[in-house]
Parts: sequence; structure tokens; C-alpha cells
Amino acid sequence: MKSILFFTFILSVNLNYAQSKKEQIANLSLRLDSMSVILSSGRIAHEKEIKKANEKISALEEQIRTNKSIQFGSQNWMAENLSVSTFRNGDLIPQAQSDEAWQEAGFNKQAAWCYYNLSIDSLNIEVKKYGKLYNSYALNDPRGLAPEGWRLPTEGDWATLENQLFLSEKNLIDAFSSEGWTNGFVGSNTIGLNFQAAGWRDVGCGGLGEDICFWAYQSPIGESTPYVSLFFDENLPCPYSSGRLVNRSTNWIMGFNVRCVRE
Repeated sequence: MKSILFFTFILSVNLNYAQSKKEQIANLSLRLDSMSVILSSGRIAHEKEIKKANEKISALEEQIRTNKSIQFGSQNWMAENLSVSTFRNGDLIPQAQSDEAWQEAGFNKQAAWCYYNLSIDSLNIEVKKYGKLYNSYALNDPRGLAPEGWRLPTEGDWATLENQLFLSEKNLIDAFSSEGWTNGFVGSNTIGLNFQAAGWRDVGCGGLGEDICFWAYQSPIGESTPYVSLFFDENLPCPYSSGRLVNRSTNWIMGFNVRCVRE
């Protein structure tokens, strides 16, 4: 009975895996478990080996993330925020590990990524689950930020998602996460996209628990880069509130999450 309920739940959130993707994720998960066991067992003692093992674990986690997707209407979205640390061609995307490094990357027109508050927020909540924050130079780099088989969504893609929600008698709250909010509102995540209030960064970081912001790709690249801001309409109290999506644009200093769509 439990297995039937579990299977029904999986179908209800429309997790869309091709058979090859299922097998790929299973194999990656086994490799990840093996690496984690070896690392935690103490059999690896040398600092360089520990670092290399951690890098392999991070790479496996990223591969598992990017193989998951959600089908809604005509679109197939990545099920989690992008968390790659390399471009599509394999080149490394530099991690900004300080406010100064983030600003320097922008001044030099170089790609960069970071975690919220660089690693872990002030409440010691692990923020890696929210994915990485990328600057606009990473988004627009010709080496390709989106993994193979994926592309960066445009403002038109975001508008399509909003319209398909409306036609399905749903709204953005059905795509908002049901956890992690600090502003008194809460999403339902009934369609499984799990848009999290992961915040943003400029000189520092802000908006964790309150703001959902995603980059939107445009071509040709302009002086400013578009992004979408998703939030609760506070004119209506819970549980009657609805989600809103607003198109905005900004400069190189900002860092936002990325959510890809299938090519």
C-alpha cells in the first residue's frame, strides 16, 4: 500500500525522467554514496586527496541536479536551481569567495558565482541546496552556462510559464516552495517546480526567505541584463494571496539564481 501511495505521489508532481536519465541518476547516486562513505571513513587522510574527493562529490551532486526535470504544459524545466561550476565546454567558472572578489569580477567583466553569503548564512543554514548565484557575465558567456541539452530561459519563457499556469487554473504560488519563507507567506509547490526564496547578491547578500529572482537571457546582449522577480501579492492576505512575476533589468553587480529549460 505504501509503495502504491509513493508511486502515486511521484506521478502527481510530474517528475519527467527518460529511462536513460533514470539509470544515469541511479548510477551517479551510487557513485556519490561510495565517495561519501570513503571520505567519512577516515581512509583518506592527505589534505590534497580530501580536497579532490570533495571536488568529485560536488561534481556528482551537480550532475544529479541537472538530470532532474519537471514537465509543465509545453515546457520542461530543470527541477532545481542551476549549480554548475563549469561552462558547457568544461572551463571553470571562478568562485567569488569574498565581497571584494565578487566586485572585482564585475569590474573586469569576468564570470563568477558564489553561494548566498559566500557559503552559509548567518543562521548556519546550509544554502547549497538553493543552487549558485551567478553574475551576468557568467550568464552571457559564449562558452555556455547551461549544461548540454538545456538553455537559459528568456522573458518569453517565463511569460509562457505564467500563462500556462493561468490556463491550468493555477498561479505562481503553485510553483513556489512550501518551505523557507520568512515573510509570513507560503507556497504550495503543487506542480513541483519548488521556486525557493533564495535571495540575491550585489555588494552583499539579501532577500533570503523573501525574494525569488532568476536571470532571463536576451540576445543580443544589452547594457543591462533582464531578470524576473517572483513574489507574493501582499494586497491579498493568506490564504488568498497569489504570486506575481515582474520583468526587471539590472547591471553586472547583481547575482541571481538560474533555472534552465530543455532545448
